[in-house]
Amino acid sequence: MKRIALFRHAEAIDGPPDMADIDRPLTPRGRKDAAAMGAVICRRPPPPDVVLCSPSVRTRETVEFANLPGGHEMIVSPAIYHAPAQHILAAIKALSDTHAYVLVVGHNPGFHDLALKLANPADADAGALAQLRKKFPKGALAAFQFDIAEWRETSFGGGRLTNFTRPKELRGR
Repeated sequence: MKRIALFRHAEAIDGPPDMADIDRPLTPRGRKDAAAMGAVICRRPPPPDVVLCSPSVRTRETVEFANLPGGHEMIVSPAIYHAPAQHILAAIKALSDTHAYVLVVGHNPGFHDLALKLANPADADAGALAQLRKKFPKGALAAFQFDIAEWRETSFGGGRLTNFTRPKELRGR
């Protein structure tokens, strides 16, 4: 079995006109949301053994503030920066089969599209799928399980959506 969690970057600043999109950091609320979502990831063992992250400042800060337990490999991949679903899936398929659980940290619209395409509606948590269909907000986490032995077998429609958590559900706790 392989597990994939799609973690959309937390809220980032809009930035001044001369700031490149890739350089935008998280807002204070984004930092808090990333920490809260990191706690959710840590409460659902085992932790990811590899993190596949876009090179943007906001995605790397999302990982940093999530404060994940050590021991995971970190792969910063330009191929998933604002990438469409099929490019993100290709990066996942290229992972070493020694990894069982990947946390992918990236951007919309590719993440929303990928999450919807990975989910098998007949095998998904119905409530999670209903929320996911509406929106994949900043800082949200979609968790999937795949009954496969190798990453190259990952396919659209082959995943069981087990959970979809949004930061707003955690605020005020």
